[in-house]
Amino acid sequence: MIKNFKELVEQIKTQVPIQELIAEYVPVKKSGRGYVSICPFHDDHKPSLQIHPQKGIFKCFSCGTGGDLITFYALINKKKWAEAIPELATKYGLKVEYGDENKAEIEIKTKLYDLNRVALNFFKENLYSNNSDAKIALDYVQNKRKLSKETIEKFEVGYAQNTWESLYHHLTKEKNYQQELIVASGLFIPRENQNSYYDRFRNRVIFPIYNEKNNVIGFGGRTLTNEDAKYINSPETLIFSKGFNLYALNYAKDAIKNLDYVILTEGYLDVITAHQHGLTNTVATLGTALTKEQARLLAKYTNSKKICLCLDTDAAGQKAAERTFKISQEISKFVTLDLRVVSDLISKDLDESLNTEGYEKVKTKIENSKPISKFVIEKVTTQYKDSGSEIEKKEILEELMDVITSTADPIEQKENVNYASHLLKIDEELISMKLRDKTRPKRTYKQPRKESEDTMFKMHTIERFKHAELELLTLYINSFPYSDEIKIELSALEFVDEKHKLIKDYLDNMEKRDYSAQGIVDLLILEFNEFKNIMSIISDIALKLEMNEGHYDKSFKIRAIKEAKEWIQWWVQNKQKMKFLTEQLKDSKTVDEENDILQKIMDLVRDNS
Repeated sequence: MIKNFKELVEQIKTQVPIQELIAEYVPVKKSGRGYVSICPFHDDHKPSLQIHPQKGIFKCFSCGTGGDLITFYALINKKKWAEAIPELATKYGLKVEYGDENKAEIEIKTKLYDLNRVALNFFKENLYSNNSDAKIALDYVQNKRKLSKETIEKFEVGYAQNTWESLYHHLTKEKNYQQELIVASGLFIPRENQNSYYDRFRNRVIFPIYNEKNNVIGFGGRTLTNEDAKYINSPETLIFSKGFNLYALNYAKDAIKNLDYVILTEGYLDVITAHQHGLTNTVATLGTALTKEQARLLAKYTNSKKICLCLDTDAAGQKAAERTFKISQEISKFVTLDLRVVSDLISKDLDESLNTEGYEKVKTKIENSKPISKFVIEKVTTQYKDSGSEIEKKEILEELMDVITSTADPIEQKENVNYASHLLKIDEELISMKLRDKTRPKRTYKQPRKESEDTMFKMHTIERFKHAELELLTLYINSFPYSDEIKIELSALEFVDEKHKLIKDYLDNMEKRDYSAQGIVDLLILEFNEFKNIMSIISDIALKLEMNEGHYDKSFKIRAIKEAKEWIQWWVQNKQKMKFLTEQLKDSKTVDEENDILQKIMDLVRDNS
């Protein structure tokens, strides 16, 4: 349990600009007094998400999602609102005070960090021991991989002995670690009888994996024999998750900030060699394809969002680049990236290329890397030109259309059409026509409504009474601490919307205190944070309070209550008719039938207008 929970919520809201947090996930643009962005919570193609920094509230006027910055962080990371608090606090350097309930887990994590550090020191000592296997390992990193003593020390390269239980005995017998912690570390594998364990890493060069805070969270090991698994990593543990971390980010983050781009590769030694040659903005994935969590980590350190992929130049590396392109289309819903591919290294990977070509040539190739979409288009068009079958060519052309249409940005899409046209020597308009055929929506029998009718329909069929109730709730909140008059007026009204009822009941039962409107909004968020639909209503209320600030005079109150009474009463009387008509509208078969039902709805609404 977090002792200073409410204090943390207040600190996060006052110290963290909501637009800066949202900008870590989607591009944010200034618009009037606030900001706008693409909404990451639905398939949005225009900025539907409005951000109001003064209130610390966001609201999508397309899908309805809204709330405070904690809500945003929780939704986009698929967490509960309360779970997001300590993460955001840690992220922004705020102190989290835990009570007894969570103390055990925190202690276990701290002990695991310590255990990993002890294990790392053991691995480092092994590398320089007189053991014949250790000498082979040291020769491998110094002579075959050409790592200097300074680089080996900086990256704390070590060696796991060619025995079954050397680390296990070191930690249990010499360091007296408890069995529960040994199991939780992931450094050991249970034997079949489950009564004992053996070392996960054996006869391997060891590379420690750090998080951003320089805690040792796991290890990678490179075999020195011909084992099938050339590299293995620590398994998922309480402190280590492959998809959420990047190798050497702790070393590279400052250089990434300064240079405003990152070099992303696959191997530990690619990264270490790159840093040794001066490419200190290099990191690596941990045996996974690029994940959205890793993309967010990298995007946090760059304004350009530029990531240069330096993958292996063999077939597997090329496939990995194509796979990254497909994944990047999904990632782009959450993080905008400028993904590029370095495709002209002369050796099989970044490590060998640096040792063969040297720093300057490799750096130039990285700087001239091509957008990943162009790289994939080149691969597809090469297959097209090499194909001798017309049927196969058609299939490859369809694949090309899929590549082009998967890019949401229309400017980039246009450039890709032009590039494909150039490579295939096919007229650009022909590719564009095929593209239009692929993306053209299917025609339906229904004709578009006139704008005036459509506007009226939208205005009234979204249940006008809900707007009246929302106005009353806003008025109620703004009347605190002198809310008795409004409370009496509202007690005579029976709210229709269940979510509005819950908010009204909460306000009715609040203790008498000198609350500000913003203070009440904050209390509502604390109370209803796990209910997405209610959070959307609270964000609506917060925006209404901002827009109507200073307008809640006596005449406004009288008018708002009068109109709300009329609309609520109208809805109670006519809801069955409206429900019947809207169901008929959905089932209408012809345009005439649809227009006839729409007219009945308009007539029903006008009776109360």
